[in-house]
Parts: sequence; structure tokens; C-alpha cells
Amino acid sequence: MTAKPMLDASDLEAYLRARGRAAPVSRLDALDGYLTAVLVGPKFIDPQIWLGQLLGERTLLATEESREHLAIQAVVHHHNRLSETMAQFPYLYRPQLPPHRDGGLDPMFWSLGFLAATRLAPRAWKSVTNPDKPEHAAFQTLDPMLFGTEAIAEADVPAQAKAILDLREHFKVRRHRSMR
Repeated sequence: MTAKPMLDASDLEAYLRARGRAAPVSRLDALDGYLTAVLVGPKFIDPQIWLGQLLGERTLLATEESREHLAIQAVVHHHNRLSETMAQFPYLYRPQLPPHRDGGLDPMFWSLGFLAATRLAPRAWKSVTNPDKPEHAAFQTLDPMLFGTEAIAEADVPAQAKAILDLREHFKVRRHRSMR
């Protein structure tokens, strides 16, 4: 089976940036955070909803081989690769974080993407985002990555990846129930 044509990484990032404020993300690390939240969250989100928000609802009607269609293919490819890694090779999963100017890795745009995707189902996420709820502990482990202002040491990334996968597991039953 041959790979479907899609935008390469730099063209996809340029496409996202060109959408301006209409898009919830404008960088690939933010896209990675966004798709991570879509995949691990408490509620199944129809791809037409999150793809429409990311790329524009009109993009979903794009003709094959158009730039818009190639953007959809690139985003779906990244989503599927993330999903497969989390499900079948969790020990290989790592959030996509660029180098920080002061050393280590920069979680800022990844976290903005992740938090933007939580707004797709804010009520469903409330059980872990609200510090007054007992389930908040499942989310709190991600605080350095989501709300910290400092670089993340490369040595800390596996623990953050595990926290993301734990959150995925935490919501697994709820997410599957929401698919019905």
C-alpha cells in the first residue's frame, strides 16, 4: 500500500500559521499537544469537529490533491501515528517538544495546543481540571508541562509521557462510553 500524499512538516506548519487566529494552533508542537488531548481526553470527539476547528470547516470539503486536502492528510497521519504509538508502543511515546533557548525542552506551545483541545469538551474535562475534585491528581502530574514557565529537562520527559498515558488510561472507559 502506498502512502497517501500529504503536506510535509514545514508545509503543514506554514498552513497552520496562515490560518492565523482562526486556528487553535499554529505550530507542530502545539498540534501534537492538541491531538494528544483529543486522544487521551474523557470524551470521544468526532474528527469532523476537531479537524474543522484545526483546519477550517470548509477544508473538510476540499477536493483531493488540493492543498487543504493534503493538510487534512498530514494532520490525520499525525493523529493516527500518535494513537498507534500510545496504544501499541506506549514505551515509545514522547510529547513533541522543541529545544528551549535556555536548554532543555520547551513545553509552552505543546501545552497551549493541549489546553485548546480540552475546550472541545470542557464539562467532560472538569473532573480532572478542577483542583477541588478528587480526580484532579490524575491531571496534576502534568502541571509542570501544562502550566510551568520553565524548560523541561529531557530526563523528565519520560515521566511526563507516562502521566499522559496514565490520563489516557484513566479516561479509557468514559471515552469509549461516549462513542455510543
